[in-house]
Amino acid sequence: MNERLRFAEAVCEGHPDRLADAIADRIVALSVARDPDALVGVEVALHRDVVFVDGRIACGIGVPFLQESDVEEAVREVYRRAGYGSFPPEASRLEVRFDLCIQELEPEERAFRDVSDDQVIGVGHACRGERAGLVPLEQALARDFVKALEELRRKRLAGAMGPDGKVLVAVRGRRLVAVSLSVHHAEDAEWTSLVHAVRRACLAVADEYVAAGELEPPDGTVSWLFNGAGAFAVGGPHGDNGLSGKKLVAEAWGSAVPIGGGTVHGKDPHKPDVRAQRIARERAVEHVRAGAEEATVWVVFRPGDEEPFLVEENVVRPAGEATGAA
Repeated sequence: MNERLRFAEAVCEGHPDRLADAIADRIVALSVARDPDALVGVEVALHRDVVFVDGRIACGIGVPFLQESDVEEAVREVYRRAGYGSFPPEASRLEVRFDLCIQELEPEERAFRDVSDDQVIGVGHACRGERAGLVPLEQALARDFVKALEELRRKRLAGAMGPDGKVLVAVRGRRLVAVSLSVHHAEDAEWTSLVHAVRRACLAVADEYVAAGELEPPDGTVSWLFNGAGAFAVGGPHGDNGLSGKKLVAEAWGSAVPIGGGTVHGKDPHKPDVRAQRIARERAVEHVRAGAEEATVWVVFRPGDEEPFLVEENVVRPAGEATGAA
């Protein structure tokens, strides 16, 4: 059977777009921790030593339960956790700018938090593969190769590897075809040793998938590319700008599965974007747990809906069983 190639990519925690997403999510987490009904819709942009946060945060009764100073500390904490300091920029020297509307959550809005305030199409997908977390193999490998790079940097190569980085994976069926890795590194890093360490870390992950029966053993035909564009000593926000919500496909199910509407980053759990994607994924997982090979679910909210207006399901069942949409 001549199966087609499938592709997916993932980025490390120090990538500018992922930094922006992490800041937006940290703001949501802080707001919801102080007020479970908090209304949050924020966006984050960053470049070099500047971070810009805009949007609205409504939480608290009588007075806002969150201040700009809390948001600023959240920004710096995200940078520190990602590993910036030995690699620029230094978290303590960031310039954090705001165009935020921070206010209490009015009783009238609080009473309607379960009502959709926008339209949205959420897509959820699941497929067989416990080691992969019921997501497509290519997406799981890209995700876990990135995790392996992050762990390698934190535990062994903090001075040689930087927080930024990218992975692109190609598979055919259950066979690994190609891996491209962009590794952020110090200018004086010993490149040969770094490449060997990175490749070993990725192959260790692949071995786990092989043991689970979800991947064929990688062989000499796999194409490995390390920093194909050359040196990657200038990375993170000093190498590129970042914006929350830009990595929609990379964070979803890989390029083989459609995605729906907007991002969930910077939006509180009541927002229809977050609810639709959660409901769609849960339903897809239920189908796979019940024996389906894979399932894709679309969930639609309109402004004013308390529950999904439309749900469409495409369920692929094992050979011999009916395939249906509901």
